Amino acid sequence: MMLRPRSGRGYPLSVASNMECIGLAAGDRAEFARLIEQTLSSADLIAKVNRTSVYAWQDPSGARLVISTEDRQIVDLLPSFAGTVGALLSGVKVANDEVAVGKVVDDEGETMTMLAIELEQRRMLAGAAPAGGAASIVALGNEVSVFADKDSFANSDASLISPGKDAGDPPAHVAELGMSWPPRMAAESFMSYGVFGPPEQAQAHAWLYGTVLTAQTRTTQLTGQSFITTRVRTVGFEVDLCLPATSAVPEPGNIIGGHVFLVASMPSLLGSDAARSSKRSWLPWRRGPRTSAS
Repeated sequence: MMLRPRSGRGYPLSVASNMECIGLAAGDRAEFARLIEQTLSSADLIAKVNRTSVYAWQDPSGARLVISTEDRQIVDLLPSFAGTVGALLSGVKVANDEVAVGKVVDDEGETMTMLAIELEQRRMLAGAAPAGGAASIVALGNEVSVFADKDSFANSDASLISPGKDAGDPPAHVAELGMSWPPRMAAESFMSYGVFGPPEQAQAHAWLYGTVLTAQTRTTQLTGQSFITTRVRTVGFEVDLCLPATSAVPEPGNIIGGHVFLVASMPSLLGSDAARSSKRSWLPWRRGPRTSAS
């Protein structure tokens, strides 16, 4: 099997950590390769765009991989989760080879926030007009914390907009208005890094905090590894936040958040293409010389 690095950069370390968030961690590159071979053997072809075939594999736990191939070589791998629709997106367009950007809007079309995402159907978006519609948003979190409630979060360093820095004395207008100092983020807050700066440098990382609505532990059938899924309400949308099962399961009403990787799914982009219902797997393999995954 040949793993061709995305954009010539090699598979970043975040791929491995994101895989852990959905119970698909691999101990080394050889195990990683075997894992991908297993998933592709039962993956469904969901679309074909020019020379690129897009496959989707989903475990009963909801763990999902979207894999793109060209000439039976892997060119793209996206860990995801079978999330629930929780956002209305507008103006979604390609920023670079990996990331799309768009707006989260309310029922009236008013912008609530903007985000940068890795979109499961991004191959269908390339070259097309900006898209919109209902979407499920998944946050893969390896650097997140849980707080008992809003007050606990508000009193923590995690809520500081500039943690680790001396905020100094409050400006005059802050003192006059009786505002709190130093400035802190709300318990339900969101900031997507990828919407700032040049599009070619956009990445699907964000700071996200929100209120836990539900939470549970799931076990990926393929590996036997467990992970935690939480339904979280934040500014303008709801998200399925997945994280490794290395701590207690959060409870409804807790505040959870931190640094996350954002994935979105907009099934409407698949249209009525016949590939949606195809059940062909990626086998038989074309086995090329093994290459380093980095």
